[in-house]
Amino acid sequence: MENKLLIAGLSAGVGAAVTYLTSSLSAKKKKRSLNDEDGDSTLSSPSNQHIDKSIKMDTDEAGGNTATTKKESFNLDSLLQEEIFNEQMDRTKLYYGEEGFEKIRESFVVVVGLGGVGGAAAHVLLRSGVKKLRLIDPDLVTLSSLNRNALATRKDVGRSKVEVMKQHFNDICPEVEVEAIQTFFTGELAPKLLHGKPDYVLDCIDNTQTKVELLTYCKRENLRVISSFGAGSSSDPTKVHISDISYTFGCPFGREVRRLLKLNGIQDGILCVYSTEVHRKKLIPLTDEELKLLNEQAVKPTLRVRTLGVSMPIPLIFGTAMSCNVLNDIVGLKTILEEDKRTPPPLTEYTRLFKLLVKKDLIMHRTPPTHLKKFMGPLDIRYIIDEIYEKKSGISGQQSSVLFVIRWRPEKPCAPNNLIYLSQAEAEIHEKVTNIDEHYPKELVERIDKLLSTVVMDEKQITLANSIL
Repeated sequence: MENKLLIAGLSAGVGAAVTYLTSSLSAKKKKRSLNDEDGDSTLSSPSNQHIDKSIKMDTDEAGGNTATTKKESFNLDSLLQEEIFNEQMDRTKLYYGEEGFEKIRESFVVVVGLGGVGGAAAHVLLRSGVKKLRLIDPDLVTLSSLNRNALATRKDVGRSKVEVMKQHFNDICPEVEVEAIQTFFTGELAPKLLHGKPDYVLDCIDNTQTKVELLTYCKRENLRVISSFGAGSSSDPTKVHISDISYTFGCPFGREVRRLLKLNGIQDGILCVYSTEVHRKKLIPLTDEELKLLNEQAVKPTLRVRTLGVSMPIPLIFGTAMSCNVLNDIVGLKTILEEDKRTPPPLTEYTRLFKLLVKKDLIMHRTPPTHLKKFMGPLDIRYIIDEIYEKKSGISGQQSSVLFVIRWRPEKPCAPNNLIYLSQAEAEIHEKVTNIDEHYPKELVERIDKLLSTVVMDEKQITLANSIL
């Protein structure tokens, strides 16, 4: 009984769809026939129209006007495809407007990395009707990835991710051109993989070195790009944010990306999706069998050799947030309104510490505040605290509720490569020290000097800092 009801329901649904498309096309053809002064008057009646259309959809075996039949059949197929696409995109057009949708329809987007984040992002862009998608990923579909893959099924296991995605995409919306490239992204291949002037690039790579190569190339070539930080270790959807990379915080993976980008002279100008969640899952070392398999497959040595527990929700949210921002940017909608912008709490704290540094250096060394502000700011203080000292006192190695940033060697200029992060008690003592080498143990001095030797400064910072002396 249930099967009969199910079949009846499906039949009714299919019948309704066919009736809608047939009646819609019939109305258009009727309008054209009424405007045609040389047309056959018998076609003006609805009954004759239906008969005529039914005949032209089939092959005329009686030897009638086959040329007319073929022409009408071709036009009908074309109109049907256009009608289906327009109906499929109807709600998207209503949301973005005709002008906005045309911008989406003309856009070319590249998605690098088709894991849980990239697959979800590409899926959204496809269903929104972009003109062209280029999908780049080296991996195959695995059973363990099916818990978060946007479209893959068990039948797809062992196949290329990009080819599987392309096949499913063609079934969903064949009007979108999909280009599948199965390869690792590298800086050397960037000009080839990102050719064609894409309107947007989505960085969904989970390897820091490769990610930095992609972001650096996009930044230098003025390609719009949005990046995803670590999604796999998170579980709280309320902690997901979108902001410029200079405002990101709370993500260990993002901190490493910022550090490497700074080496390439990049500190801002890249949008990122990230999570500020504190309690995260830890990376789990691969088993001996898994490591052996990686070696046999000649996997690149720069790839992560530990695995991470992950569920579908957060990667899906990351990917959807990325694609939403891309669509908004393409049509000219602001994802974050000016009145809704907020400086994240950590950057507010770095701003306070920078102001204290400027004030102390003015009192102790008579350095003009305006001069320091020419080549240093809150972002430099965050870099020193987070990346160099890892939020711990440079002397004791302990965390404290009250910490300060001041000069390390008093005889050297106040600059990012001559700052020490100390507790309040340590700072009060350090301010009175005139000779670092005599006051502190040799091992401590060597350790701090070595840390500060890794600080990255551009030519402008070096020149302005040296002019203080």
